[in-house]
Amino acid sequence: MPEVLAKTNGVHAGHDTPAANGVAVGSSDGDAIHRAVAASRAAQEHWRLQPVESRIAALQRAAKQMLRRRAEAIELARSEMGKVEAEGLFNETLGPLDAVGAWGRVVRRATARRRVGLNPISFAHKSAYVDSVPRGVVGVIAPWNFPVAGLYRPLFPALMTGNGVVLKPSEYTPRTSEWLALRLAEELPDGLVQTVHGDGHVGAQLIDAGIDACVFTGSPRSGHAVRVRCAERGIPSSIEMGGKDAAIVLADCDLSRSVAGITHWTLSNAGQACGAIEIAYVEQKIANEFVERMRSAWIRLTRESVAPLGNQRQLDVVRSQVDDARAKGARVVCGGTYGGDGLFYPPTLLDGCDERMSVMKDETFGPVLAIERIEGATEAIRKINRSRYGLGASIWTSDLARARRLAERLDVGVVNVNNHSFTGAIPSLPWSGTRDTGFGVANGPESLATFVRPRVTAVDSSEGPELYWMPYDDTLRDLGETLADAQIGRIAGAWKLPLLMRRRIKTLRNFFR
Repeated sequence: MPEVLAKTNGVHAGHDTPAANGVAVGSSDGDAIHRAVAASRAAQEHWRLQPVESRIAALQRAAKQMLRRRAEAIELARSEMGKVEAEGLFNETLGPLDAVGAWGRVVRRATARRRVGLNPISFAHKSAYVDSVPRGVVGVIAPWNFPVAGLYRPLFPALMTGNGVVLKPSEYTPRTSEWLALRLAEELPDGLVQTVHGDGHVGAQLIDAGIDACVFTGSPRSGHAVRVRCAERGIPSSIEMGGKDAAIVLADCDLSRSVAGITHWTLSNAGQACGAIEIAYVEQKIANEFVERMRSAWIRLTRESVAPLGNQRQLDVVRSQVDDARAKGARVVCGGTYGGDGLFYPPTLLDGCDERMSVMKDETFGPVLAIERIEGATEAIRKINRSRYGLGASIWTSDLARARRLAERLDVGVVNVNNHSFTGAIPSLPWSGTRDTGFGVANGPESLATFVRPRVTAVDSSEGPELYWMPYDDTLRDLGETLADAQIGRIAGAWKLPLLMRRRIKTLRNFFR
């Protein structure tokens, strides 16, 4: 284990939780969780007063340290969830500095003081502006599939906007995620970033420990519980609960690119990504050739490209879905049989799938692609819009104008044309969904509502009381009635307005002298 983990910025005590590699990690008890929130809050009181440029600079220093020490993170991800080296390098460790820079541009623009123009007649001598104020302490309940890069989206904007953070990594990848938290802690005020460890019970206790906002990524069952508890506590939450992304492969597509792209977005990270392609709706005209090209490519992939699954529970889900599909008539084109090789499951193509099969309905989170042959795009769109999930979809075609029209009919959060899921790494583009995917927003200025709230400052340079202030009397009533008549075009009595206003001013001066 790297020397970096000899010390910790997190607070965790109590019983041990076994990580995926069998190394016990202390599970935080209730007192430790409350201490973590309190420590982060104390540090945040100073951090929130720092200029945004200072916060960005600190995160840039931390990101450079992450890049310098990337080998540590790659080794941790390999030991805790079996990531292959190339994926650990490209998917987890190459992007922190780019992410900080991109988030800096989003945050600067979205949280800059906004001056609001006021009607100079209705609101004479008045001005107003809106500031974005940090929530306070943000709790982040994180998944295991991207234990480093998956944390950029909540941690970087939360810290950049002036918040403290308490991170609860997945119990399957605690040390990999804590590595990231430690790199941040080295460049940020002492105590600002805290880590607590354990399973879902620890996540529930974190919500009840006084945090001011929560970001959750995980299963629908847990996500619904988190959303309800946050609502009961009156704090904002951003909840993402997975996906069942589909690719629509049309007959006029560039078949070579489509096969390559769908292979990548199905098998990257062994399919363990909320935005992985799990279903391909393929037009009948090209279905045979598409399936054969996919089979030819997949059987030549080696263990250097396809990682094992992250844990036994996920392996059990994948095996169950493949067995169910086979029993209900799907044809196993390649893979489909567990060879007893640890957590490795072979890349599996299933042809002839239909909606009776769990592989077509439930999130797989594994190296499996279910293929259903269709007559046209309308049929595929109808099936996607009926799905319990609504994260992303992609359209593979050479007719880009048609693709844009089809995209408007898809009821999902992200649509890609001739690609898939790459926008999840772009901080300026929202990443969101609907239905059982949840309604949280990661990335984009829209996501910042979880981390900041608006505060309005209005300044009045008028002298004397306002005409409509107390006391209420006949002069005010007459003035109001005349103003209302003037607004709806009854101008006959409008000549009285200056007289009524002078009378009202005299009344107020006499009353408050």
